[in-house]
Amino acid sequence: MTYLIRQMGHVVISSPDPVGAAKDLCDVVGLRITEQEDDTVYLSSNDRHHEVTYVKGDGKAVACGLEAASADAVDEVKRRALSDGLTVLDDTPLGKHYDKAVRLIAPGGSIFEVHTPITRNQPRRYNYSTPGARPRRIEHINSFAPDTQAFGEFCEKVLGMKLSDQTGEDGLRWYRAEDGFHHTIAMGPGESGLHHYAFDLHSLEDLAAIADNLTLKDRALVWGPGRHGAGGNIFTYYADPHGCLVENSIELDRIDNDATYEPRTWDISEGLAGRWLNLWGTPPTPEFLRPGIAFDPDF
Repeated sequence: MTYLIRQMGHVVISSPDPVGAAKDLCDVVGLRITEQEDDTVYLSSNDRHHEVTYVKGDGKAVACGLEAASADAVDEVKRRALSDGLTVLDDTPLGKHYDKAVRLIAPGGSIFEVHTPITRNQPRRYNYSTPGARPRRIEHINSFAPDTQAFGEFCEKVLGMKLSDQTGEDGLRWYRAEDGFHHTIAMGPGESGLHHYAFDLHSLEDLAAIADNLTLKDRALVWGPGRHGAGGNIFTYYADPHGCLVENSIELDRIDNDATYEPRTWDISEGLAGRWLNLWGTPPTPEFLRPGIAFDPDF
């Protein structure tokens, strides 16, 4: 199977205060604002023009961007989506600095924008000052859907992604793109919503710095540190100003034997206290179990 998606692209979130939300992400995690146009604010942690965009709105998820392998791959995703009877919201880019896109609704309500590569026109991460930890990149998203089997089939058949791990047919699933990282899309069963978006950091010291930055704002981590079973990454989570969780992690698995890799099925008989969710043993907090923020198909 030929991959259509190369890597995680970006997230677009509406906010009552886009500038304030952007400043919060800069202060806590360490992205930088690359451009502001009226009530739209673009942020990045590397040489891409943007990885996060805040627009004026009600604190909902507008789209999760997936960077396609080519313009032809964008066309193919659109063709497959229409063939499967899915709703295509638009075929023009939501933002700047990429040429082609298609925005569609996945089974269960998650909204994705499949797009050509975002322009790499920014300085490298060492070329800016920030109180945050300066991540490598935006890493993945996790969204909830009532039927993860249907959502998973969408990831495979429409997006051309591959299953890395699962907890069962109707449980959690993790899907990877061409770049080989364990997952670009993760999913869990529940009310439709964007549960979290995640950044790839460099070290445990970075995760500690983010936790320290939260204390300066009289806030705290929602969960972590811990190490996930599926994906193997060390993680922390906090809530952004809209109630969506932000995961910061290191050491996410990268699958280098794509042709022979077999997806694992994790035993979840121990429930949320099981090692499949946290190898270090601490179960998630009640706040972590909330569905996140709703997707907005009307934006």
